[in-house]
Amino acid sequence: MDYSSLPPEFQGRLAKLEQEYEEGELTKKGFEKKKNSLFAEYRQYIGENHVDIVSDILETLSIYPSPMVTGEASEGGVSPTNSISSGNYYIQQDGGYSTNSNQYNPNQRYPGHSVQQSYVANQPPIPHNSFSHHQLPHRAMNSDLRLDPTHINPTATSTSPNMSPLNLNNQQIPNMNYRPPHQYNHSFAPFGTAPPPQFRPMQPPGRPPLPPHGYHHQTSLQYFPPNTGGFPVRPNRPQMAQIPQIRPVPSPYGIEVPPGAAPSGPIGRTRHLVNEDAIERARSISGARSSLDISDTASIKGYTRSTGEYDYLPARIQDDNASIRSGRSSIYTTSNSNGQRFGGMISPDDRPGRSVGNRISLYNSMVYSEILDPTPTFDPGLSKLGGLQFMPFEPRELPFENLDPLNPSMSLSNFADIAALLRYRGQTTPKKTAFIVLDQKGREVHEWTWEKLHLKAEKMAQVISKDSGLMKGERVALIYRKAEILDFLVALYGCFFAGVVAVPINAVEEFRELKFILEATEARLALTTEHNHKVFTRDLLAQKKELPTNVIWWKTNEYGALNLKKGDELGPINVTELAYIEYTKSPNGELKGVAISHQTIMAQCNVMRGSVTDKKMREYLDKQRNQGYQRQSNGGDERNNEVSGKIVDTVLSYLEPRQQFGLILGALWGVYCGNTTIYLGSLGPDVPGLWVNCISKYKATIALADYPGLNPIVSSFISDPSATLNFLKKQTPDLSSLRFLFVDTLTIDVQKNQEIIEQFLVPLGAQFPKDVLTPLSSLPEHGGMVLSFGDLLGVQGLDDRVEGERGVKVFLLDREELKENRVVVVGTEEGSKKKDWEQGVMKVGAFGFVMPETTIAVVDPETTALCLPNTIGEIWVDSPSLSGGFWNLPKHTESIFHARPIFVPGDTKQPEYFDQEFLRTGLLGSLINGQLVIFGLYEHRIRQLIEPVNKEKQKKLVVVNRSEYDGGSDEEEINDDKKQDEEEKDKYRFHYTLDLENTVKKMIEGVHDCVVIEIYIKDQSLPVMIAESTLPIEKLTALADEIFEKLVMYHGLRLYTISICAQGSLPRVWKNGKKLTNSITCKKYFEYGRLQVLHVKTCVLDTVFNIPIGEDMVAGIWGPNAMAARQEMSNGLRRTQYTRMDIPLEVLDEKTSINLLKFRSIVDVLLWRTQMSPEETAYNILDTKGKEGKPISWKKLNNRIATVANYLQKKGCKAGDHTVLIFPHGIDFVCSIFACMVLGIIAIPISQTEPTKASEDIPALFGLIEDFKVNYLLVNTDTEQVLKSRQIQNFIKTMSGGSKQLDSNNSKALPLLINIAKAPKYTRTLKESNYVMMEEWLQPQWATVVMCYFSADQRRSCVRLNHDTLLALCKVQKETCRLTSIRAILSCVRHFNGIGFVYTVLIGIYLGSQTILISPLDYHANPLMWFETLSKFKIKDTYATFPMLQHAMSYYDSVDYRNFSLQNLKNLMIPVDCRPNANLYKKMVKTFLANRLEEVNVNYIYSHIANPMITTRSYMCVEPFELYLDLKSLRRGIIKVVDPEDEPFGVLLHDSGMVPVSTQVAIVHPETRRPCLSNEFGEIWVSSDSNAKSSYGSMDPLDQERYSAIIDGGDPRITYLRTGDLGFLYTVQKPVGEGGALVEFQCLFFLGPIAETFEVNGLIHFPVDIEFTVERCHQLSHCNLIATDGCVVFQANGETVCIVEVRSSEGILNLVPCIMNSILDEHQFIIDVIVFIGPGTLPKSRLGEKQRTKIMTSWLSGNLSTLHVHYVKPSPSNSRPNSYLLPPFMMHSQQLITTNPSPSPTLDPSRYSITTGFINTTRSNINPSVMPSDMMNNELSLSNSNRGSLNINNRTNSQELTRQNTNSYKVNNANTGTVNM
Repeated sequence: MDYSSLPPEFQGRLAKLEQEYEEGELTKKGFEKKKNSLFAEYRQYIGENHVDIVSDILETLSIYPSPMVTGEASEGGVSPTNSISSGNYYIQQDGGYSTNSNQYNPNQRYPGHSVQQSYVANQPPIPHNSFSHHQLPHRAMNSDLRLDPTHINPTATSTSPNMSPLNLNNQQIPNMNYRPPHQYNHSFAPFGTAPPPQFRPMQPPGRPPLPPHGYHHQTSLQYFPPNTGGFPVRPNRPQMAQIPQIRPVPSPYGIEVPPGAAPSGPIGRTRHLVNEDAIERARSISGARSSLDISDTASIKGYTRSTGEYDYLPARIQDDNASIRSGRSSIYTTSNSNGQRFGGMISPDDRPGRSVGNRISLYNSMVYSEILDPTPTFDPGLSKLGGLQFMPFEPRELPFENLDPLNPSMSLSNFADIAALLRYRGQTTPKKTAFIVLDQKGREVHEWTWEKLHLKAEKMAQVISKDSGLMKGERVALIYRKAEILDFLVALYGCFFAGVVAVPINAVEEFRELKFILEATEARLALTTEHNHKVFTRDLLAQKKELPTNVIWWKTNEYGALNLKKGDELGPINVTELAYIEYTKSPNGELKGVAISHQTIMAQCNVMRGSVTDKKMREYLDKQRNQGYQRQSNGGDERNNEVSGKIVDTVLSYLEPRQQFGLILGALWGVYCGNTTIYLGSLGPDVPGLWVNCISKYKATIALADYPGLNPIVSSFISDPSATLNFLKKQTPDLSSLRFLFVDTLTIDVQKNQEIIEQFLVPLGAQFPKDVLTPLSSLPEHGGMVLSFGDLLGVQGLDDRVEGERGVKVFLLDREELKENRVVVVGTEEGSKKKDWEQGVMKVGAFGFVMPETTIAVVDPETTALCLPNTIGEIWVDSPSLSGGFWNLPKHTESIFHARPIFVPGDTKQPEYFDQEFLRTGLLGSLINGQLVIFGLYEHRIRQLIEPVNKEKQKKLVVVNRSEYDGGSDEEEINDDKKQDEEEKDKYRFHYTLDLENTVKKMIEGVHDCVVIEIYIKDQSLPVMIAESTLPIEKLTALADEIFEKLVMYHGLRLYTISICAQGSLPRVWKNGKKLTNSITCKKYFEYGRLQVLHVKTCVLDTVFNIPIGEDMVAGIWGPNAMAARQEMSNGLRRTQYTRMDIPLEVLDEKTSINLLKFRSIVDVLLWRTQMSPEETAYNILDTKGKEGKPISWKKLNNRIATVANYLQKKGCKAGDHTVLIFPHGIDFVCSIFACMVLGIIAIPISQTEPTKASEDIPALFGLIEDFKVNYLLVNTDTEQVLKSRQIQNFIKTMSGGSKQLDSNNSKALPLLINIAKAPKYTRTLKESNYVMMEEWLQPQWATVVMCYFSADQRRSCVRLNHDTLLALCKVQKETCRLTSIRAILSCVRHFNGIGFVYTVLIGIYLGSQTILISPLDYHANPLMWFETLSKFKIKDTYATFPMLQHAMSYYDSVDYRNFSLQNLKNLMIPVDCRPNANLYKKMVKTFLANRLEEVNVNYIYSHIANPMITTRSYMCVEPFELYLDLKSLRRGIIKVVDPEDEPFGVLLHDSGMVPVSTQVAIVHPETRRPCLSNEFGEIWVSSDSNAKSSYGSMDPLDQERYSAIIDGGDPRITYLRTGDLGFLYTVQKPVGEGGALVEFQCLFFLGPIAETFEVNGLIHFPVDIEFTVERCHQLSHCNLIATDGCVVFQANGETVCIVEVRSSEGILNLVPCIMNSILDEHQFIIDVIVFIGPGTLPKSRLGEKQRTKIMTSWLSGNLSTLHVHYVKPSPSNSRPNSYLLPPFMMHSQQLITTNPSPSPTLDPSRYSITTGFINTTRSNINPSVMPSDMMNNELSLSNSNRGSLNINNRTNSQELTRQNTNSYKVNNANTGTVNM
């Protein structure tokens, strides 16, 4: 708050009161009560006199008509009388005076001029902002003047002209109302008055002199800056003699700010400064409601943008500015009550101090606190621009006053708004034709006079005012078709008359866009026609949508015209400041509304009228006015009609008349000038001869056109002149009446202009055809303001051409200099007949000088600094014709409409903001001799990085003309600057799309249309050509090559990608009835993959530079150089990464308190459980319905194990035998495992064989049989039936005949099958049968169980578990998970290995708890039974797999599953051996949240083949920690945590938990075997007694070393397991518990297996990250072309290959650049080959895992069935094209499914990653050649069998192949859910 107006004691008390409220010690009601009490005390303190003064303030602020301003001003400048006898009086409003006359009297002299004279003669104490003179006050420099901001009265008079009525101390406050000269008076000028004068300050010394094209700001001494209550009105410039003779002391801006005076800054075009603080304070003291209360559409004003402070100005009598802002906000609510002044808004008293500078938007009722930096920081490199910048071009003045051509005695500047002019036209020239509408054939549909339009608009206004219930300033939507333009004009001007804001809606294409505009503007009324309403309603019903219920729809064609009777008088025109809100679409399709005020309209029409008025016309009008021109009656005589016809223009337009340029020069400018405007349909130019004959028929003097519309007009005349000449028999085409042919265009087409002039205008009789053709530049996204054209004003000294030679000035620019962003003119069009490309020049046309009253600056768009002379930059403009900003987009408005360039003074060399606000147009151009040349939008400039080259030593530059003030060492200084400039120039080259596209279209045949775009990849701009062609498919390769070569030859541009599409397939947008290609839309389609591409050419080697490389290109990130670089990059103390090991001394049984560590085997525990609790339940098996079966007690379990053991003994099984156990999940498997243990048989459990996966399971089974000499298999009845089934037996026979590596006799047969279900009844227990564990079996070297793990590619890994390891697994589970015998254990899936084996076989016996078994088949049929079992038995700890939970989630999509509770489940363990899937985890938690499963109870387990639980999140009691890692650092082996908002490509990781008991994890360098330091990743090494002791079946010393590794320099007694996985340890602190105690967690984060990584350019990459990038790059393309989880990336033979599975062949070439760009952008390397395969052909395992090795082998062998192969980097010989594809309608299935041979068909294991163990064979000390031959043979035989299967498939035809693969894919997916979880 600002308490400066209160006494100190009240200030402190009020500040303390507010602090208590903010801290929550006071409620809002209590705060208001105490504050009112404090103000009541303050009233008593200051006495009753002040209350009277406050009452005067409130009376003054009331909204009542002010006294009339007469020609005789009182002493204060305002007459105290209120006489309205003359029928003309004024209401003071909108910061100005608007007329309230009943009707215009053209012969009456209005009192505005005398008012102005009275103000000049005797100014009021605080002059009204519309009449304030902006001049420096005459006062002493040492006067001590202080302002009390509470004592300001905007309008009250005083006895003393120099005393403020509210100044209690009678302090003399001078009238300091000077403003900087470059800022315009934004308030309304009263009708009949001229704009106030304005003075320019003298130039301060010490600055470089400003040329005649520049402004320089001087800070004024002001306490009361003038109210900028409206929009810019350019005042007349005074004579130099009027400048005050007070030269201020030099300061940063040329003037000294005395003590106590607040420096003021420039006032923007839309800044409304209001003394809100004083008014609100006075209101709050008196208890009355403030006029600034936000009722509907008001907002807070009073902010000066440049200083960031609130200035104090006279308040507006009526807040009509509310119409320019958005209405009530959903965040800041408003209130009409007297008690709450601002509702939810921030009141002025609540604002921070003046130095803070919160920005208050003029276009939104919200206050957003973007703090202005009082000391902005600038790039130090900008200092070199000091004194060299090209200053803003000085605006031209209109040297004359625009007079009404139909009444030269009337000045058009007398009218305050366009509505007043329409009433004037309707009353003074009622029968003159105003608007004519022609249909598509040129026939007149409507012809309206001024009277008809005026009366219809008045009627519309009357209906809106009486029946709508709308308040002044509310918004009204206008929805009309182009053919209903006259109805549109009626509605538009009706809104003006009624005082509401029009919202024309023309740019919408979808209902949601219409709804967006209605909601954004809060329009409650929509005007349309009956036809529109019917069609609209019908369409919405068909789409099952409804019109917004809060909008009333009126059909305006039913209202007719106002019926005025004799003596009737029209009411006052009560226009708002804001006229209309124009919503337009930017090139990228974004809808934004631009707020257009009436003053903007008048300013634009004024300069436009002056620009087309020639000298003869001005002289004629002046002569008529001086002679006392008398307007004739409506009929008039022929002489006067003839004169009128000469001076009034007839305008013909086919452009869009409802918005932008067409609206301004049609509906608005026509009323302003009194023109006759003719609207031709959009298809009119397509009819040969129609447009020309319309001009001839109506003698049009001005025509509005564009190049797309002129093309058919001109081409039809050139090809067939007779169609135009004979269009009408009675009329000869003649264009002699045409003065201007305005061509609205972005850039000038010089060649097209020459064609139009020579072959069209000259033959058709146009006088001065070069002058007639006038390209015009406008700002369609900023309200349609006319920026520049070849007007009739010119500039003396710069434009001396005579009439007939005033056409477009053409310059020849050096193209090489343009690439350097410089403009060097090498000549003009005259004398140059050669082609552009032969001279290395570029022809450009200049539009002309910018419009009068417009300031233009050329600014560097990157640095926002003013450019150097002759440099291309962004065009910034400032003009009273500009809009105030975007509607309801305050930040956009601030940055676009109120931008300030950076100016570097020559003396200080310190960058600072220039003291003028500009609009950023987004146009790139320059000024040549003051004339504007535009090269296109910012998006049309192509930047290309130049390949770095070794430069020679720069030559010294010699300064020829050295300035006198320069020192002698300037040569070296300039030389250094030049060197720096040269370095910058060599970085980029600039090209412009228009020039490039013209070259391709002119020089290359077969290109129908083309677009050049720029994409931003890897911090580099890359050019892309998208072309349409009609050439056959086989010629597209040569066409792409030619395009590339031509652009390199003539422009030096190397294209990144060339995409050739079918003709007419590029996206186009509608403009003026034509569909035109749009580069930004094409860019979107290109990036989203939506183009219909026929051919793609990529040229990455010549365009992409700065590809990052590692420190060691040979050894990669594990090499010594890379390791040393990481150490240098790290800062601070770095520690080694390892965890502590917690070893429990005892593990007690809850029932007996016996230490379980004393047992030597799990069999001993089983025997002890049988002895202690023989009848307690050990196992419980649930049936398919979830019902409990007969419990199995400990004794019964013991007996069943003995039965199996006895049966095996009888079958001849003995200790040391190897047997394979193939059982489904159940008690038979448990009994068989223990039976093998008590007999000393080495058990090898595997999963149950599936007939549908026989090609994988049977070879794997025979591999085990052969490698471990298995003589018998243990099975039950179900397994025996499967193995003896015909399908399995047939496959075994196929293997015997197709593979000779498995058996030399070429025959195959399964060994003996022992079905334990056939065991005879046996009544003894193990102890009774004397089954005793032999000491040999308990030794560490004995293999109790051999665990087999098969990768997704069926690569086998076996580990050995002894009895110590089995007990250690149980101990870790019990101690870590706090397991007890009270809670049951649940087991369901994966009983044969890992955590499933522990929970099925071991842990229940170890704990003495009940183990519940559920079959996976039953779970697949009904997942609900598993969750109900958890709830029923209150199970605390269990495990599940992601496939299990995914199946459950898909099952519950259609089932009500909320009837069970999981509140007792505290630890749901999910084992993962890969990187945790964060997205799947979040989805799962969200799914089961309704069942009271908390997020902290779902825990990952990092599982490995040698240890099922290395780390776990169990009982951490916190949700998973999320880390986002920087990809750039990760590739170099560095861990850098980033914010995802700052780094969009960050890799999301979930932690894998902490180490359990008896476990230690270390992160070790895989090469040096030394611990990795913090902030880098390495191989995960694990030391735990739960680790498998060794692999099984291999005698390789390196294989053994993996299980007993020792850290170099560490304790040799501690051995580690080398997991072959990469990860890192990271410490996280997080509050836990109710108290929020900060707990430290040292968590393991898993990155991926080393075997799957590969290196490119010495940097490491994880395939999962690249695959994720590829799989999501298509999300914005049609139909999600890439299949889910359908990408595999690998490296083979020096090439990085990306295999992509697509759902359809249509559009796959669109994916080539998408995939290439995504990989390059995120992972910063260039992919070598992109391969597309058909749906369902990507090999996957039964669990949906990608079979990477199988895919790689198929690719290398040439057996991969592909749809398309694209080589991103073709060979230098260019023997193979990149890619091309037939259009879908020309494709056949045989063409789509083809096998493309690989360029590297041989398999070289040393050049790509292949899993041969735990670690990549290309790294560490593992040599594949020394691996056991039997293991390698097994892997190769498996691969051979797979290849043989693929070869069989390949022999089928392509259609059959696709069908088989698809069906197989479906079967496999179905089978996956059955048992593979």
